[in-house]
Formats: sequence, structure tokens, C-alpha cells
Amino acid sequence: MSAVVSTLNTPYRDAHAALDAFLAIRKAEGLSSYTLDNYRHTVTMFLREFPEFLQNPRAAILPFISEPEKEWSRFTRIKVLKVFCSFLVEEGVLEDSPMKNIKCSMPGKRVDVPTVEDVKAFLDALDTSKYAERRLYVMFLLALDTGLRRGELCALKVEDFDDHALLLTVRPETTKTRTGRTVPVSPQVGREVKRFIGLRLPEWRSPWIFPTETGGELKPSVFGQQIRRVSDRMGERMKIHGLRHLCATEFLRNTGNIALTAALLGHASISTTAKFYEHLDIHDLQAAHGKAAVVSGVLENRRKRKA
Repeated sequence: MSAVVSTLNTPYRDAHAALDAFLAIRKAEGLSSYTLDNYRHTVTMFLREFPEFLQNPRAAILPFISEPEKEWSRFTRIKVLKVFCSFLVEEGVLEDSPMKNIKCSMPGKRVDVPTVEDVKAFLDALDTSKYAERRLYVMFLLALDTGLRRGELCALKVEDFDDHALLLTVRPETTKTRTGRTVPVSPQVGREVKRFIGLRLPEWRSPWIFPTETGGELKPSVFGQQIRRVSDRMGERMKIHGLRHLCATEFLRNTGNIALTAALLGHASISTTAKFYEHLDIHDLQAAHGKAAVVSGVLENRRKRKA
């Protein structure tokens, strides 16, 4: 069982103070605001349920990670608490991690990919005369066009967008893989982004492409809440990650190039991109086979020789 090191040997007065230090260090290391929010939310919820965590760590951990019915919720709790408890061991707050020998593999999950008609219906439901819904409209178009993740969209700055070359720079510190990339933007979407940037009030002095109504940085969690509100209004569930999958699937379908698709999405490994093949069907296979099957070339050459 994990034991607590004497408080004289640690600079933290309690687990909440340790969490503050943990988040500050991870922010300095360049973790995205989305990841930091996830860490903060999960650990704060844990400490609220088990305020005496440090007195008996293992006894508090087990019911918390076993509680969620959803597989992904359990996975998230285990993943976050593993990182946090390792930090507590490194800082001398705990002698051993209560998460030791607790394993959890990433659950398999098929993402619900919206159709083009689904996206059209969602965009049609927006009242673009309102700033927040106009912002959502342009962010949806950009997500569909480039495959950017939710956190990457929210972290975009005006200086990241080249409206002449129609290129968008995704900075390393905003990405999941900590690797930056430059992605092309379609002319229609580029015009919408440029027009939206022009709506910002000068007194905001905001660096963000998609700021809040007061010029501040739009948090991914707030962005997600707005999507859910519009989805509830429509009676249809829509998620930004579904747009990423739709973008990737159509790009892969139209190019047949998995390396280019990986570059667009910012995947560290092509094996990650390969998962998007699950969204292709027999009609895609037939179309690609008709273009690429080598036998057609062989038979064509035979016909030419006979002629």
C-alpha cells in the first residue's frame, strides 16, 4: 500500500497544492490547453470525492477508476491518475504510486462520421447574425477543410493564417503530437476566415482567430458545449472529431494517398491514419480497383498489338 511521506519532506501543503504545481509544470512543458483542462477536471473531481486521498491512496483510487460505466471514461481516469501519481512520487509526496500494476488499454471505438448532408443541416441551423454562432460556422468549415482537432482550432492566432498563400500554420505547442505542420486552406474557407477576422473589435487587441465575445481565448470545452447546444436544438448529435474523420475519409478517398492524409492530420505515424480506411466501403474499393488494376494495362497492350 502506498504511504505518504512526511509533509516535512514535501513542499506541498496538500494534494490540491500538488495539483497546481503539476499543472504549472506541464504547461511549461508545452501541453495543450485541452490536455491541461482534462488533467485539471479529472484530478479535481477525484480530490472532491476523496479529499483524504493521501491518507490511503489505493483505497481512494480503486473505486474512482471503477465507477464510470463508459469504457472511455474509465480509460481517461486511469490515464490521468497514472501521470499525476507518478508526479507525486517524483516530488516525494508518495513513496509508491497507487496506480502501479493497474493497466488499461485504449478502448476501441468507431467514431460516428457525419455525412455531408448532416454537416449542411447543422450549418443551416446556425443563426450567423449572432457572433458565437458565426464563429461556430467558420470553425466548422475550417475543421471540415483541414481536419484540425478541437484544441488546434481554438488555439489558432491571426498570425498563423496566410490569407495570400492560403496556408495555415498549426504551432507545435497546440498539437497532440507536439509537432507543428502547415496545411492548405480552400479559397472559399479562406475568405470566410478572413471575413470573420474582420469582425473582431479593435479594443479587444486579441491575437486569436476565434476569440470569445470579450476577445479572450476560446476554451475547447466551451467550444464543445456550444456544439452540444446547437446539436440539442436540432435533435442530432454532432462532434468536431466527426468532422476530422469526414475530412480524412474524403481526402483519402479522393487522393488514395495515406502519407498525404497523415501529413494533413498531423499524425505521428501512418498506422494511426490507416484507421480511416474503416470508413471506406466496397464502392471505394471498386472505384480504386478500376483505376489501379494492372491487368487493364496488360490487356490494353495486347489489343494494340493485335490491331
